[in-house]
Amino acid sequence: MMSLFGRVTSVFLVALAVAVNCQAESGGTLDKVTGKPCASCHKSKVSGAFIHDALAEKECTPCHKATGGDHQNDATIYAVKDKSAKLCSECHESQAGKTSVHPAIEAVECIGCHLPHSASNKNLLKTLAPDLCFTCHNRSLVDQKETSTVTGFREGTQNLHNVHAGKNAIPCLACHDQHASSQPHLLRPKGMNGKDAVTLTYTAAPKGGNCTVSCHDALGYERK
Repeated sequence: MMSLFGRVTSVFLVALAVAVNCQAESGGTLDKVTGKPCASCHKSKVSGAFIHDALAEKECTPCHKATGGDHQNDATIYAVKDKSAKLCSECHESQAGKTSVHPAIEAVECIGCHLPHSASNKNLLKTLAPDLCFTCHNRSLVDQKETSTVTGFREGTQNLHNVHAGKNAIPCLACHDQHASSQPHLLRPKGMNGKDAVTLTYTAAPKGGNCTVSCHDALGYERK
């Protein structure tokens, strides 16, 4: 049978181990009830190949409420301050007010494409383009050669998305911005690859449009 001294020693050693563990995981937002760092329980939120910059110091309060309380039994405690893109815009550039805004931002906000805490992909993307694009867009947008319904980007019934992204394997992001643009259809004024990037000026027409780009002569298209 363990002596009183032995029991006291055991309790002390357990408490010391807990204290050392907490100290090792210290830093960042603390739970006001337990005094423990949030990251000590929510380890998956602060681990991964890419971590949200807002979590760089394991601080949760840029996005979460810090009212304190028993959040195990009340999910509104430490809840996200605002589940819309307004919260993201407190740090990131707002995309509102531009000529065209990605419907994903308007419909499901930023978390349609991005993970909020950490990810295995750069920019916290759930998966990489073009697979990410096709979680919403139907692949027939690229695969179907002839159409009168799948896309408005067509010459007669020839699917020009198929010509660009299908036949010539031009990435979606070479022409389209993933967030918003000063041009219609999320078309980029300039692409993503520095001095070699495609420059693109688009003007709409009643039955199509005209593109002046650096990769081919100015061309127009007209739908049937």
